[in-house]
Amino acid sequence: MGTRKKRSGQKDRQELIASLRELAGWKNNDVVKLAFLGREDVALVDELDLSGVVELKRNANGTFEARFVDKVRVLAMLRELMEERRDGELEGLLDGLCRGSDGGEG
Repeated sequence: MGTRKKRSGQKDRQELIASLRELAGWKNNDVVKLAFLGREDVALVDELDLSGVVELKRNANGTFEARFVDKVRVLAMLRELMEERRDGELEGLLDGLCRGSDGGEG
C-alpha cells in the first residue's frame, strides 16, 4: 500500500507541476477580449482561457478590472517542486519562458 500511495503522490505532484507550468506561461489575451465583449457575445466566454484570472469586476460605469495570478509566486512554487527532483527540468522550463517572452534566444 505504501508504493501505491507514493505513486499517487507522484501523480498528484506531476499534475501540480503541469498546472503551474501552464500558469507560468499563461497570457492575458483572452481577458482583453473579454473586456471588449458585448452582451450579444456572451456565448463566446466559454471559449476564453481565463485560468490565470483571480478576480474580475465590471463596474456600473462600465469600467473593467482584472487581477491575475502572481507569476513570481507561481515560478517560486515551480522552482521548489522541481528542485527537489534535480533532473534539469527546471532549467529547460526557465529557458523556454525566457525565449517565449523575448521572441528569441537571450
